[in-house]
Amino acid sequence: MLLRRDGEQTPIIDTAAPIRNRDGFLIGAVLVFHDVTVSLNLARALSHQATHDALTGVPNRREFERRLRELLARPDPASHVLCYLDLDQFKIVNDTCGHVAGDELLRQITQLMRGHLRAADTLARLGGDEFGLILQGCDLEPAVALAQRIREAIADFRFAWGERSFGIGVSIGLVPVAAHERDADTLLGAADAACYAAKEAGRNRIHVYQPDDRHLLEQQGQMQWVSRLQSALDEDRLRLYVQPIVPLHPTPGERPHAEILVRLEEDGQLIQPGAFLPAAEPRWPPQTAPLVAGQTAPGRTVEL
Repeated sequence: MLLRRDGEQTPIIDTAAPIRNRDGFLIGAVLVFHDVTVSLNLARALSHQATHDALTGVPNRREFERRLRELLARPDPASHVLCYLDLDQFKIVNDTCGHVAGDELLRQITQLMRGHLRAADTLARLGGDEFGLILQGCDLEPAVALAQRIREAIADFRFAWGERSFGIGVSIGLVPVAAHERDADTLLGAADAACYAAKEAGRNRIHVYQPDDRHLLEQQGQMQWVSRLQSALDEDRLRLYVQPIVPLHPTPGERPHAEILVRLEEDGQLIQPGAFLPAAEPRWPPQTAPLVAGQTAPGRTVEL
């Protein structure tokens, strides 16, 4: 770094060559300074683009996971909390006003959240409308209080676009980083599951992960069933059974009725629907009216 007389610093590459007389004695030197400000700034810009989200300016998922692993590798016994945040009702803004409005909303929400954080905290955009937050040297109780302030600030925030105004919320999952838990993928999965549980509980709320959390374990089990159901559909392992419905007092000329039952085949065994249907039910189209007994619905499909 070259310090100029006016106090400015200039990054340089320097070379030095000795000047000798005919007898070989050193009589001077030639110094060459090459200004590398442009190339250094370009390298810094490329490094920043590789580790930060272009829209919001905060670290991206790759950089967030790198910082989390770096934090977990430290031998210090300090307490930390990992948070997973997912905006509620963001899709309404995107669908109503377009992606330009959605991008502006993400920028404003990012600035809003950064105003509640400490210098040591790390806020990152993990993708879409999902954010990650690392609270370094923070116990669970103050972490929950900070998450509550963020939740209230976003709930009170109104996004104006043209003549329209939108209110949104945020679901937050928190995971305390225990001294014995040093696996980043496990912690991220637990934080994601806690955020999912907060959404399932009614959205715009906070859920703290607990290993013995019955509701959360149930949600995790259902999320595992989703991939198993998809594999069963791809491999044609859903089995349909027909059970006739026989009236106690038959009416002459009445059409026969039957109940169609579904089973899942895995490793040659049939799994009852009570084990996997709860994972499929949330994806039924909510706008579709339920069928009335004895009626049919041509063309209606149910997506598992």
